[in-house]
Amino acid sequence: MNHNQLIEYFAQVIQGIFFRVNNAKDLTNDKNAQALITAILNELDGLGIKTSEVMPKELEKAYLQAISGATQDLVAQKVKVDALKPADVIKKKLHVAALTSLVRDTLQDLRVAIRAAKQSATTTIKKVLSKTKREIAKGLIQGNGRKVVAKRVAQAFREEGLVCFKTADNKRLRLDKYAKVVVSYKMRESATQGASNRYLESGVGLVKVSSQKPTCKVCGRFSGMVVSLTGKHKGFKSIKDKGVKLAPYHPHCKCTVSPYVTDYKTDGEIQNEKDKWKNWREEDDNRSQSEKKAYDKEQDIRRKAHEELKAYERYTAVLGKDAPKTIGAFRRIKRNGGESWQKLQLAYRQANRELKTE
Repeated sequence: MNHNQLIEYFAQVIQGIFFRVNNAKDLTNDKNAQALITAILNELDGLGIKTSEVMPKELEKAYLQAISGATQDLVAQKVKVDALKPADVIKKKLHVAALTSLVRDTLQDLRVAIRAAKQSATTTIKKVLSKTKREIAKGLIQGNGRKVVAKRVAQAFREEGLVCFKTADNKRLRLDKYAKVVVSYKMRESATQGASNRYLESGVGLVKVSSQKPTCKVCGRFSGMVVSLTGKHKGFKSIKDKGVKLAPYHPHCKCTVSPYVTDYKTDGEIQNEKDKWKNWREEDDNRSQSEKKAYDKEQDIRRKAHEELKAYERYTAVLGKDAPKTIGAFRRIKRNGGESWQKLQLAYRQANRELKTE
């Protein structure tokens, strides 16, 4: 299993947990409720085990590939490098320390997230069950109590059951979403560290940042800039300076670094790179209008796809087995519109009304 498959595995397990919750039997029975919680916790523990198996190997692979690519870049620019193979290069103290830190931080981040998701799952189910049982005992809920409990647990669990992280702007991230962020970010960080450390040990302390077009304003801010890895290059800002760093600049960053070898640059070329820093400000957006529009269009497509996924999860929580079986089926019905979409919307509204009035 590679890191992309691990991300997909997280999503599959989470959807499996939602399915289990949606189809749980008689949660008014304490044994059934505890069995559901235990099953969920076991599934989440399995994610932790799989993460520990996959990520150390994947981070090392990314680091090794970066060393190999960096070596080729250095040779292409006529820089003398040792004749060691990447597998031998990575045994050096500089690389061992960097990779050890990457693996430790990645596993720690995901372990904390899984632990938070387990707590969230347990608390959400118990809280809903306790409240609903009290209402049933007081006669506040009429009709089929088991059905009411099942629906309320499913709905609450969709919204809060597997939340593991809150952002600075108070957005709640579900475990599979957070895992995707962490894994994507750390894989890119591994590649950047592998390359920059290879450049550094070969005597090259300057790197040039390249971005993938169209790019966001954060990546655009650093795109094309030459950055010092040591702080010992007059006229160039360094990763030791406030606000200056190497990729990744965000979880889905595609930026890369390449060696900037001054031995083969003219004084004018070097001065041009230094001059870029004179007017550089951390808060500026250096992209052209056309690139901004292209990026916004790309993000709008992704935003709509994400909104459809969230809508699908809401429909599944309320309709259960009557909802479309996959996100793909839901998207086809929604985008085609017509009678099928109208029927699905009607069923969703009716089920929602029943849930609120019960």
